[in-house]
Amino acid sequence: MITLTNVGLNYDSISAAKGLGLGLVDFAGVKAVQLAVYINKIGTGTQSWQLWNVTDGTEIGVISDAGAAGEKSLQQTFAVALTGVKLVRVRAKSTVAGDDPIFYGGAILVS
Repeated sequence: MITLTNVGLNYDSISAAKGLGLGLVDFAGVKAVQLAVYINKIGTGTQSWQLWNVTDGTEIGVISDAGAAGEKSLQQTFAVALTGVKLVRVRAKSTVAGDDPIFYGGAILVS
């Protein structure tokens, strides 16, 4: 569990937002990636949970949550056209810099 106190308007605005999980993924033959995050939305902004391709410095996909506060599981699938092994990680931000979401964990599924 990581509390993202004053998460910020941009990804990686605070150090805690840089440690939301990472993995090495071999994208050979992969056509889609499903991102799932389990969070507690605390704050009023639209909170975004991004799957970031560290290797290439590009976004794979983002889940934006403009809904009500509270604990929730968010999932979304993104089409990909990547090759080779990539280091990926989850990043967070909000449209209200002072929001304090809690990140319980995340997972990815490739297909």
